[in-house]
Amino acid sequence: MRDSSSDKKAIIDFAGDNGHADAEIGRNSGGSITTYSGNADESSIAITDSSTFEVENLGVSSVPADVSCTFRTVYTDTGDSARNAGIHSQSIKLLDSSGSILWENEGGLCESTTIYLSTGSSYTVSFSFNSEGVNESISMATDFSAVAHQPLLLSDDGTAMVRSESSLSLDELTALSFDNPTYHKNPKGLDAKLIYSLSIPCLGVGAIVFLVMRSMARGYEWEMNKCYGCDLCDDACPVRLFNAGDKLNIIYNTWNNEDDGVPLYSCLTCTACTNACPQLVDYDSYVDIRRNLIVGGPPATEIPHTLLQAVLAAEAEEDADEAFVSIEDYPIDSNVGYYPGCVDYIDQEMVFSHVNEGEMNLGETTTAAFTLFEEMGEDVTYLGRDFLKCCGHDQKWQGLSEVFEKLKAYNQKKLGESGIDTLVTSCAECFRTFALDYELDGMKVMHTTEYLVEKGFDMDLSVDEDVTVTYHDPCRLGRQMDLYDKPRDLVESVEGVSLVEMEHHGEDALCCGVSSMMACNENSRALRLQRFDEVKATGAEVMLTTCPKCVAHFECLKFEGDPRHDFEILDVVSFLARQVNSRE
Repeated sequence: MRDSSSDKKAIIDFAGDNGHADAEIGRNSGGSITTYSGNADESSIAITDSSTFEVENLGVSSVPADVSCTFRTVYTDTGDSARNAGIHSQSIKLLDSSGSILWENEGGLCESTTIYLSTGSSYTVSFSFNSEGVNESISMATDFSAVAHQPLLLSDDGTAMVRSESSLSLDELTALSFDNPTYHKNPKGLDAKLIYSLSIPCLGVGAIVFLVMRSMARGYEWEMNKCYGCDLCDDACPVRLFNAGDKLNIIYNTWNNEDDGVPLYSCLTCTACTNACPQLVDYDSYVDIRRNLIVGGPPATEIPHTLLQAVLAAEAEEDADEAFVSIEDYPIDSNVGYYPGCVDYIDQEMVFSHVNEGEMNLGETTTAAFTLFEEMGEDVTYLGRDFLKCCGHDQKWQGLSEVFEKLKAYNQKKLGESGIDTLVTSCAECFRTFALDYELDGMKVMHTTEYLVEKGFDMDLSVDEDVTVTYHDPCRLGRQMDLYDKPRDLVESVEGVSLVEMEHHGEDALCCGVSSMMACNENSRALRLQRFDEVKATGAEVMLTTCPKCVAHFECLKFEGDPRHDFEILDVVSFLARQVNSRE
């Protein structure tokens, strides 16, 4: 093994397009998969395995290699996860040809690393594990691997050369690689694996550019290396109002398990930074991926509503399915379905959290939506929380992917069999999740405001007395779903209403300060106070928005009773329904 700094000039095939790694023949890769059951007397089981492989020399003296292992316990008969079953330990080592240990895990648990290996040499990855306290009802599934990444090889036609289809010699293969043209231009020195977009024109267009960029997009090093260091993200980031550290360091340090004083969970995933970035660095997706690497999810200190968190986690389990009404027994009489989200849960949690110092009725938004549907003559079926589970938005963005995938699988299957072809919701988070994170083939997902406009909302509404309102753009609805105008169009269609914009609005709107049931603290309170100052500056009597979570978080601040915060906070749908009801 050697330092990697001198051998990053070649573009590496991280995507595996060339098929350099073949564990079966020991070429650039070694490893194995093992599944075994416990003993009837729950006695100890010890298994050791190893795999030797050769790292080829394709023109560079060292290449990056990923070494990792995974281990999990499952029920033998069902294959479901069996957490906390038995006592287990794992050991993984990477050795060179002389038997010297180049790397090994610590603490007796599986982990992974990336190191540089000298080419033209052989290596052995060794894995051993011990299990006790489990009988034959429990099975252990484990695997280990070491994969060396070689240079990207392109054929004359610009496509990736596939090793299994080639009989070229190593020298001939080496001639198909090429250098990273901007190796010396990387200002941050973050492995120099990726190309700045400014260098792309010199490579041409089409398949070559596509393959080069995809092959270099390993993890989020591509995103990191796109950064100009212009600090526009810092200026846009609401977290920067109360936290130090720059965006690039947050990403680089958390990816490498370092800490620069900016917690990973402080990010609101509000997309303000990406919106401001000239390179469109996708920080939200990075945070999503990075949080998913944290075992067990966020620290308990980040979750203020632990009861609600526990309820929704339990709901994801298969055992909870019987508590939900089946498709056969549920009254579905329309091809359009309305999903309310978890508004009733949030109402109860907020009252509980504030010991009845304040009250909310987010469920009113659902009633309001059906008031408008009926007034317009639209036939919409209510898909209640006794039919569908939570959409899983918060669990996804907390990094609890296992919980999210269970919720998604249940809802996706049920929606697919329901006969619904249009799914409507008033919750911005549910809207974004169903639209972007689910695979609802053939189903149109719409926010209520979007649905109303599409159906030709024209009710000739008016207010009893002229009123000034302002509109808060939810992050999930605005920056992430590009839905800015339709809510405003609906509000401005009401006679006697004057809509005045806050200082930060549209793409530049401030976040409400809380994301995914996390970070509800003094820092986010400061952000809501700033938002309230902007509301007061407009002279608005009503602050409108289109997300129940935003309403809840703003109402939370109003519960404190500051007389300056004397304006009403209301969902747009509820505001429209109020005018319908007032004329009856």
